[in-house]
Amino acid sequence: MPHSNKLSKWESQYPYWTEPPVPRGFWTSPANRRGYMLWLGQRLGYRKPEDWYRITTDDIIHNHGGGVLTQYWHDSAVLGVMQCFPDYDWKEWLFGVSPRYFWRDSKNRRRYMKWLGHQLGYRRAADWYQVTNQDFRDHNCRSFLIYYNSTVSAAVMDYEPSYDWKEWLFSTTPMGFWHNRSNRQRYMRWLASKLGVVCPSDWYGVVDEDVRRNHGKELLRLFDYSLIEVVRDADLRRTWHEWMFARVPQGFWDQPENRLRYIAWLGKRLKFTRPEDWSRIRRVDFSDNYGGGLLARYRCYSDLLAECILKLSY
Repeated sequence: MPHSNKLSKWESQYPYWTEPPVPRGFWTSPANRRGYMLWLGQRLGYRKPEDWYRITTDDIIHNHGGGVLTQYWHDSAVLGVMQCFPDYDWKEWLFGVSPRYFWRDSKNRRRYMKWLGHQLGYRRAADWYQVTNQDFRDHNCRSFLIYYNSTVSAAVMDYEPSYDWKEWLFSTTPMGFWHNRSNRQRYMRWLASKLGVVCPSDWYGVVDEDVRRNHGKELLRLFDYSLIEVVRDADLRRTWHEWMFARVPQGFWDQPENRLRYIAWLGKRLKFTRPEDWSRIRRVDFSDNYGGGLLARYRCYSDLLAECILKLSY
């Protein structure tokens, strides 16, 4: 322990480092280096091991330790403390600056994540979905996240690689995540399971809020908040009928081609094979077949038929 040993009478009376140059080969002795650190700790008013987390390279340089810092501690105050007091369980990230290249070692990253999980009270892998960038900042580790391009989910997934992670369940998804179609398909398969979607036609009963409530807001944004485009992207081979969704896209019925598509589809659904068959249609046929919103545009559905029937091919 750094403070379990006090300076000896000899060390107190003869701090050679205060009157440079020190004798040749003086710093080669681990005992001399430790003696210097014990003296420095008293000079800085450190009373318990945790006080050493406040040390800086300037503290050493300004207290006659520049030589040993450069020659034996690679200009790292952290390395000096850990070398001189090896029996204490040091957490390098609690110092002001972690040693250079510290986070390149996967063992160090795992040590930090294990410690952080304990600090946050996490007991299961799934608890890590709660972690945020702020949690890392609050626990002395901005530099740690830099290794992962400031991506929380990447850090967690590296720590627990065997768990079946869903990136969208974290507070933020990785940059560019939704631009990868395989990621979007993964999410939609998961969402289908959550919502009880068994067959493709079940998607017609899904609404925007179902996606928002299940961590898909950023996916909706990618498609200008069009659920229909999100569903179409998930299954490009299927022909989707926009009017069968709970809400058609804004301005959908303004397009003549969309109105014509609907009338053609409705005719097939009602088994109309000749233009004359349309004389049998009733208003309820529209409302029962997802056309209520379209009818609202017309004072009389005969105006809609007059617009479209002649354009149909039989």
